[in-house]
Amino acid sequence: MFNPEIERKIIDFIKKSPFGVSSSEIAKYIGLNRITLTKYLAVIRQKALIDFKQFGMAKLWFIPIRLNREIFLNKSLDYLAVNLSKAELRKAAEKAGLSLGEEINSMYLQFYGIPKLGLEQLCDAYLDIGKKIGARFEVILIREKISVKMAESPFESKVREMNALLSALFTKIAALNLGYARSTVIEPKNGTIVIDIYLKKGS
Repeated sequence: MFNPEIERKIIDFIKKSPFGVSSSEIAKYIGLNRITLTKYLAVIRQKALIDFKQFGMAKLWFIPIRLNREIFLNKSLDYLAVNLSKAELRKAAEKAGLSLGEEINSMYLQFYGIPKLGLEQLCDAYLDIGKKIGARFEVILIREKISVKMAESPFESKVREMNALLSALFTKIAALNLGYARSTVIEPKNGTIVIDIYLKKGS
């Protein structure tokens, strides 16, 4: 039976040696036979928590450096969230959203092969954006208003000001195609964020 405490001890022991540690050293430290240890190492490696380097017949186990695009971007946002005021972060997010809105709008116009997006195509574009950035959107069109509900935001809760980026992005795309748009961001207690895009002046 897999014991989480043994898993933790194995990982902690490997962490102490950045250049790698052999299976026999781990087995001796933990007090496991080689067969049982091999099963544990395989399971932990499958979780991407450890990896090994092969040196002849021996394996040296180590903790891999976990860095990819998503981790890099999240760490960058964390830094901005800590070092900028909420107002500064929101302003920067809005500027980024307006710029991205123009660029992304051009992509959808090229995809459809038309000079302007209609209301249905605009809603489809918002849904597609959500899928591509790893968020769960629900788009509702009510007269002169499009409501984008985000059950899951692509941004961490501690950088919620970054939702201003999406608000500005949606607004820019709508304005470029329909001539006018403004938006508001609502953050209810249930955690679902709603961006309302108003498509008519005075609404």
